[in-house]
Amino acid sequence: MDKKRLQYRWDEAHRLLSQAERIVCSTHFNPDGDGLGSQLALVRYLKNQGKECRILNPSVLPSEYKFMAEYCEFEVYDRSLHSDWVKSSDLAVILDIGDFKRLNELGEDIQTFGLQSLSIDHHPQDEPNGFDYTMHDISACATGYLIWEYLQYTMMLNGKFELNSKIAHGLYIAVMTDTGSFRFNNTSPEAHDMASEMIRLGVLPHEVYKEVYEVNSVEKMRLMGTALRNIKIEGGGQLAWFPVTMKMIKEAGATHADVSGFTDLVRTIGGVEVTLMIHEIDNNRCKANFRSKGKIRIDELARRLGGGGHPFAAGSTLEMELDKAIKYVVSETLDVIKSQSNMGGGK
Repeated sequence: MDKKRLQYRWDEAHRLLSQAERIVCSTHFNPDGDGLGSQLALVRYLKNQGKECRILNPSVLPSEYKFMAEYCEFEVYDRSLHSDWVKSSDLAVILDIGDFKRLNELGEDIQTFGLQSLSIDHHPQDEPNGFDYTMHDISACATGYLIWEYLQYTMMLNGKFELNSKIAHGLYIAVMTDTGSFRFNNTSPEAHDMASEMIRLGVLPHEVYKEVYEVNSVEKMRLMGTALRNIKIEGGGQLAWFPVTMKMIKEAGATHADVSGFTDLVRTIGGVEVTLMIHEIDNNRCKANFRSKGKIRIDELARRLGGGGHPFAAGSTLEMELDKAIKYVVSETLDVIKSQSNMGGGK
């Protein structure tokens, strides 16, 4: 990597991390492999540098990532247990978040305590974004790739730094999951370069894949079956949408976290350009999850609905009943598809 480029990008973040002795590290509610893998890699590195670090997240480890607890401790933020520790910290490093509000209570306390915050992220962000400092690059395939780049920077400064197996696993999980196992359109040559280095450090791709993707419960499979039976095709075959209701989740014996991956699966239908899952969280709140094959951009729609994300993978939360959310979001999505199809796509 180019030395001057690394210095320009990472000098300020490195100054903050070097000066801090007690560091809080967090990621968004319902964390994914990129946020968790980035945390694992960065926190293991910082602890090796003698820093006092804790991972405090707004929610629990999803079932498919529970194996990561073998490499690092992931705690769920609890004001009664952790607020004093956060208050006495020097820095909050927030990974893989384009929206400060997704930190929930932890975000509120970071602001209340006046704790400096550093965001390292690859999502599109609005300004101001709620963070004091930001290392932001939407061209990066994953936040984990940015952490890898930062570690390259530290190796350049120090002359030598041996990456260990735990750090390598975190980085590989981050990039593997956010590129869809290296098949999404954000997969870059640099992503493969980084992955090959992690493999040389001892990561076994087939084992990591099995840990993340081959641990589905029977309850999740039952819920998926019900969801797939309720797929609706509209917009001349370009839109596939489906609801996941509280009743469906209860009858399957599943949990809200079990909907992970459903939208990506439905996107594989031939001819479909956009998939939409409308997930009922409670009686007056739903989540809209969008996926696009690459011709139709859906991030602007998600932001208009109060959410955000990538051009072809985004989501939002709506404070409304399920029937109203379905009518509203499906209509808005069809309008976006029609508009961009008439213009030749959203690229």
